Amino acid sequence: MFHRKDRYNWDIMKERARDKRLVDSFNFAIEGMISALQNEKHMKVHTLAAIIIVILAIVINASKVEILIISLSVSFVIITELVNTAVEAIIDLVSPERHPLAKLAKDVAAGAVLVAAINALCVGYLLFYDKLLDIFDGKNKLHVIAGRKGNIAILILILVSILVIVLKSVFQKGTPLEGGMPSGHSAIAFSAFGILLFMTSDIRILVLGFFMAALVAQSRVKSGIHSIREVLAGGALGFAVSFIILLVMSQFGILYN
Repeated sequence: MFHRKDRYNWDIMKERARDKRLVDSFNFAIEGMISALQNEKHMKVHTLAAIIIVILAIVINASKVEILIISLSVSFVIITELVNTAVEAIIDLVSPERHPLAKLAKDVAAGAVLVAAINALCVGYLLFYDKLLDIFDGKNKLHVIAGRKGNIAILILILVSILVIVLKSVFQKGTPLEGGMPSGHSAIAFSAFGILLFMTSDIRILVLGFFMAALVAQSRVKSGIHSIREVLAGGALGFAVSFIILLVMSQFGILYN
């Protein structure tokens, strides 16, 4: 009486077009970030600061609450800088000639970035100063930077993601989610595999983790989105960042569950 196909939309072409539009929306958003990174000097400074802050968070053994505060502060700075860039572009389009109101709008937008940056500096001081002072001004203080594996894993994945966006802005090829150097999917996949090496000694889990990472990389090449070179570069980047950070912490005995 009733057919299953009558209850579903089986128009595969429409579904593929919908998925494509969804991917494009993410691509456009990330392309906006990359464009700002390429053309705005202050965006480069903010991105470099974000990378340094993530590394410092690893060094001081940031707790989950501290990671949340750092994430909000960094995001606030990046968001205000992106809005400032958008405001400047719109004003230059609408009012190419000098105008007092155009200057006011640009100054106010720049002021928002300044407020966010000052807030980030205050947060950085409150979170980092005492712990860094203990590390560099004391003796036998390696326990200060002992890191919980779960927190370190989150920070490593954030760091790898930032590095991928920076490198894509340098090579200027493909789209953020499709193509380009390096492959972000491969970087994240092999970063996760590198983290797994320090999370468990169960060979079955490690083999499964490597297989899944390799499958992600192979799918990017098979679909024609990335070249083998881009996939290898992404995989090497993600694995190297994870493995080096965790190896150093493990060798010093400052990595714990």
